[in-house]
Amino acid sequence: MNGYGRVSIAEICADAGFSRGAFYSNFESVDELFLALYEERAAELRRRVATVLPHARTAASGSRDRSPLTEQLSRVMLSEPDRLLFETDVRAYAARRPAAARVHRAVRRELAETVLDTLTAPCDAPLSPGCREEAIRSVLEAYDAVTAQLVLDGDADRARERLAQLLLVAASLTESAASRPAGPPAAQGG
Repeated sequence: MNGYGRVSIAEICADAGFSRGAFYSNFESVDELFLALYEERAAELRRRVATVLPHARTAASGSRDRSPLTEQLSRVMLSEPDRLLFETDVRAYAARRPAAARVHRAVRRELAETVLDTLTAPCDAPLSPGCREEAIRSVLEAYDAVTAQLVLDGDADRARERLAQLLLVAASLTESAASRPAGPPAAQGG
């Protein structure tokens, strides 16, 4: 993989076995192709993460230990090093282009929501909207940090272990937040 900034339309067409005309009948630019590929790969990852959800529901009937669930999620989320490198390219690309940044944020949010739905499936109580937003942010921050480190050091086993740990913390916090009574916190007397 040459990376987004180092590929030409001619190279794309040659690798895909298409003419330039075929390329332009489907995409206006390399940018458009790049984002379409990103959205397609992200949708596939969300589908794979969603396959863990039935296991999460099964776990709800037994132990409250989320370790097996977070370990399974981390294996699914970090299973393709090439996809992670591609995501790193997209992140850098989106940082410089507002339209791409909007797509990137939406795709990442969908992934985080899928992960969060899996993490919270065993919980008895739903999360408040504020708690849900905070949990989504925690999932994204954990995923971003671990994937960046994995791209840099290549230690997939350590990255999976760390992501599982961070997701376990997020699951614990969301479960704790879901079990709290709704409404404002009680005033402390003095």
